[in-house]
Amino acid sequence: MSKDTPMTTELEEESTPMSDPSRQGGPDNYTLEGTDGVDTELLARDVVHLTWDLKGLNSCAIDVRGRVSYTDFVIVCTATADRHVQAIARHVMNSLGAAGFDSLGSEGLDSGNWALVDFGDVVLHIFNGEARREYDLERVWVDAPKLEFEDAPKDLYGHFELQQF
Repeated sequence: MSKDTPMTTELEEESTPMSDPSRQGGPDNYTLEGTDGVDTELLARDVVHLTWDLKGLNSCAIDVRGRVSYTDFVIVCTATADRHVQAIARHVMNSLGAAGFDSLGSEGLDSGNWALVDFGDVVLHIFNGEARREYDLERVWVDAPKLEFEDAPKDLYGHFELQQF
């Protein structure tokens, strides 16, 4: 997303700026026609940045390229309440949708306990803390590399006992 791209959700009246508008991601850097030309790592990084916009906690991007056939990256983040799960999911969907990159589908938006947003080569899971511990997707992919984020906001990490997420 460029710094000029307005982003709103149904729960927000004004646009919300990206966490770091100077970063390299954005709709001009992906090919939106067909998935062959999409820079999925850049898309995964953008999704993580979008979770930070609404204070998603302990967001991580797990690189599963070559390990599964259905996606390249699994993004996991934690929300503090059911409405927070819903707000993050809608924010990511609306922001990427405004750039012409619509989700293929979503699940769990009504429950608020957990939500999944599928962008094809990037799948976002948003959990409340208890659900994240229960599903423990990081353990499923313990051997898979995770993307590093030098610009990660320190106040959004380290919010759980044992720092397991």
